[in-house]
Parts: sequence; C-alpha cells; structure tokens
Amino acid sequence: MNRHELKNLGMRKCVSVLSIAWPQAAFHWRNGSLFHSVWARVGRAIFAAGLCMACIWGGWQTMAAAGWIQTHRMQWQQMARAQVTQQAEQALQRAKFKALSLTHAQKIEALLEYQSQVDELILAWPNSAFRMQLIHRLQQLAQTKNLHIVQMKFTPLPDEQGFEVGTLDFSLKGSQAATFAYWQSLNQLFQNGIWPKLTWRLLPTGEYALEGQIHLLWDADDAFTDTGVELQDASRVLAEKKSLSLDARALPDHSVAQMRLVGAVQSLTASQQTLFWTLVQSGQQTSAVKPGQYLGIENRLVLSLDAQGLWLGDEFGQPSSLLAWEKVLP
Repeated sequence: MNRHELKNLGMRKCVSVLSIAWPQAAFHWRNGSLFHSVWARVGRAIFAAGLCMACIWGGWQTMAAAGWIQTHRMQWQQMARAQVTQQAEQALQRAKFKALSLTHAQKIEALLEYQSQVDELILAWPNSAFRMQLIHRLQQLAQTKNLHIVQMKFTPLPDEQGFEVGTLDFSLKGSQAATFAYWQSLNQLFQNGIWPKLTWRLLPTGEYALEGQIHLLWDADDAFTDTGVELQDASRVLAEKKSLSLDARALPDHSVAQMRLVGAVQSLTASQQTLFWTLVQSGQQTSAVKPGQYLGIENRLVLSLDAQGLWLGDEFGQPSSLLAWEKVLP
C-alpha cells in the first residue's frame, strides 16, 4: 500500500466517523446543501470577519513593529526614554553646577586672600600726607632715640606704575641698640620699601654708624581726594615759602635736628623798638633768628621763644616741634 492509498483510507475513515457523529450534516454535505442554510451563511460571515480582523491586526502589529505607525504604547515608551535621558542630563548638569560652584568659591576665596594681601601692602604704602612730613618725622624719630643725624634727604624719581617714586638716603650715629632700633622702625614703617644699600658699622669712637638707602613708592591717588587738594594747597604754600629770599631763612643748608639753642639777645632799632633774637648753632655755624623767619632745610617757621625753648611751626603755621635750650636758660 502506497502513500496515496493510505491518504484515501484515512479520509474515508474520517468521513465515516463524522457521518456517524453528525449524520444530518453528513447528509447535507453529500447533497451539497450544507452551506445553503441561514446559519451556515452567518457562520461563514463570522469566519470571514474574524479572518479579516486577524489579518488587519497582524498587519497593524507588523507595521507598528517596523516603526511605520506611531502607537500610544510606542509614544509612551519614547516619552519614558526621553524622561530617563532628561533625568540623566539634569543629574549631569547638577554635578557640573556643583563643580563650578566649588571652583567659583575657591576662586573667590583665593581672590579675597589676594585682595587682603594687596590691601595690607597698600596700607603699608604711605600717601602724600605722610610724604610731606617724612624728613621731619624721621628726624623726630632719631631724636627720640638719641641719634646724631649726619645726613638725611629724600630724592623724587620718575613715576612707576601709577605710583610716585622716591629714594630716601640717611646716615646716623649712635649706640648699637639705638641704631638697630631705628632700622627696625624704618623697616616696619616702610613695609613696601626696597633697600638697595644698608650699612651698619662700628666707629673708632665706639659709636655705631647706620647708613642706608631705601626705594619707596607713594600712593598718588589721594591727589583726587579732598585730602589731596588740601595737600596740593599745602605744597603750593610750601613752595611759596621756599621761594622766599635768603634773608627770611636761617641756616637753610642745615637740618633742625642738628641745631642747638645756645642763647638769646635783644637789640633796639632806630625807632626805639626792641627786637628779640635767638642764637641757634649748627655745627660750627651760629645764626640769630627771630619770629617770622624760616629755619633749616625743613623751612620750619620760627614762632616764639619761652622758658622751654624755641617753638617752631610746620608748613601750616601750627606748632609742631620744640628746640630746647642747650644747657641752662640765658
């Protein structure tokens, strides 16, 4: 028995079983009237509709899987993926912001530290108000330490980086402790100073000589302030005083710190007016001065003479220093 015969045998067995189970359906099947009834038509319509729906659903799923149709599920998945990506970007942005904030805080801290250092340095830079009385203050400082001033002068130099520049040269004699304390005071006073020259040596007389040169910067911005205007006026007044004739000045080449008050005299003029003169000695030179004259290289105004000594005024005419009697009252 070949395969074809086996197939026919199987078909006959199936038809026989179905005929026994459903004889009426088998009868209509043999007569060709099985699908002519109303219920047969309804069943065929339902089967055809279901088959169409299955085909449509399969085609829809196929096109959706291929990305040709945007379904709600796909849109939700895309939105979910976009939200995850956005959250990752936000986390990255927050991390970058924290890093930038930390860097900014470090830069601000470094800037504040640098600014504090600059402020400390700027505060150490004397302005014009101090510069105008520099020599006088340094001479007073030397007097308080019982030092003998050999030389002290200030030389202006061309401006540098918007600052006025000058060089201070000095030479003093005194004890070891006094000269060292004087140098410490200058080093503290001029914290921005540069010392191109500094010599400290022992003299044959047993005293110590302190010689030095310091390069200084001066803040010129105060020229635009009220203080600067006042200082400019004072400078102009001082220039006018310096332009006076030599008759109105006494010992113009000597420092007041080196002068000694040695006596006083009085004289009568032709009009029987009494004039009081004060004898001031500097080195080997003695000069008679009277109120209204200017004394020394500092142009100190001679004000009056009393039991304490000779009162000298500053460039504003206010009492600023006293030249005491050398030994006893005359």
